[in-house]
Amino acid sequence: MKILILDPYKKADYRICKDTNGGYGTANNFGNKLIPKILKYLLKKRSDYPSLHVAYTYAVLKELRHQVDYEKNLPKNFNTYDLFIIVSSIVCCETELEKIKFLKSKNKKIFVIGPFSTNNPKIYSDAGATVILGESEFYFLSNKDFKKDFDKDIIRFDHFLQLDDLPFPKWDLMIKDFKGVDKLYGNLKSVTILATRGCPYSCFHYCVYPLSQGRKVRQRSPENIIKEMKYWKENHNVKMFIFRDPVFSINRKHTIELCNLLIKEKLGIKFAIETHLRILDSELLDLLIKSGLKATIVGVESANQDVLKNSNRFTVKKDEQLIKIRELEKKNIQVSSMFILGFPHDNFVTMNETINYAKQLNTTYSLFNIWTPYPGTPVFNSYKDKIIKNKYESFDMNTLVFKHQNLTEKNISDYLSKAYTKYYFRLSWLIKYLKSFYQPNKIV
Repeated sequence: MKILILDPYKKADYRICKDTNGGYGTANNFGNKLIPKILKYLLKKRSDYPSLHVAYTYAVLKELRHQVDYEKNLPKNFNTYDLFIIVSSIVCCETELEKIKFLKSKNKKIFVIGPFSTNNPKIYSDAGATVILGESEFYFLSNKDFKKDFDKDIIRFDHFLQLDDLPFPKWDLMIKDFKGVDKLYGNLKSVTILATRGCPYSCFHYCVYPLSQGRKVRQRSPENIIKEMKYWKENHNVKMFIFRDPVFSINRKHTIELCNLLIKEKLGIKFAIETHLRILDSELLDLLIKSGLKATIVGVESANQDVLKNSNRFTVKKDEQLIKIRELEKKNIQVSSMFILGFPHDNFVTMNETINYAKQLNTTYSLFNIWTPYPGTPVFNSYKDKIIKNKYESFDMNTLVFKHQNLTEKNISDYLSKAYTKYYFRLSWLIKYLKSFYQPNKIV
């Protein structure tokens, strides 16, 4: 069967990311002031790997001996394909629906995959597509005769397969311009990789990851992960691996086993992770560094503890955060921090507190987003009557989509621009950034 995985992106003057791990996606539209405009321009030039669930689906279909292509734009020869698999996201939803309606008018068979369509299937089934709920790679791996499902509105399935059963992503076949995405960490050729899926934390009522991947943590065996790393290093000279787990090292025992095997194998690779600071005790951190850790992303979100508590967010005391980040940097680990503005209980004072705290932390990179109640999450249901945006593509984490009790849409937009301006237009940050070029085993 000839299959096209179509991953449509809307046209914009800013970078759109559909999330390499399987979230709903984001859009880096920071505002129109000088510094935000510069940042938008720089990020627009960055290329992202396709979502991991898409890469796995591609690899499975290849293993089943189908002819498979991956495109972001509908090719002129689209009539030659037997099946179209549309990659869903909230940030390009209306664009994706346009493609579905066009293909439907040509009597084409259409599947839709991804976390957004899984949690909001009716949006796509009403347009004429068949929505695969859950992890599409496992659907195709366990249902080789999927023609029988072509005329269904929604496909539900149970699988008992493990992450180790999945073939490795075939980035070199999916991506035409491999050089455009292979150096996301500066001078080291990189690929995204997965060690675990699932998140047990209580943030499932507002976060899409536990909804799409489940709250039970599943992990690949350390041997399977190492095997993939060896493949990419030996065949494509990859030396940096970007782990896109919801929370890396959430299973301490599994992480220790992986680190010890990396040390034993002496692969000479580096890797980046996203995790919680409270997980990184000194013992585990030293082991991670010894095995190749060079960068981490941490979620700080807000400097105000009451704002975090009222939003059911995990909290870490500010002093503890500062100490931990300084410990990471002292050991030459590049730290990126993430913050959220416009929490339901935010106001001018608390947002200023968050911006000033971000400046105090002074990590190599900081990202500021706007609090967003995502469709399909429990928190969205409680905000249904307050939603002020009627397009899904507005839910991009850089737009206020609900009627805030303290702030207007303009207030939030101005503070987003203010956050980026005040953070990146500083001599102390510039010095910090330039120093990162001269650290041992530098990554930028």
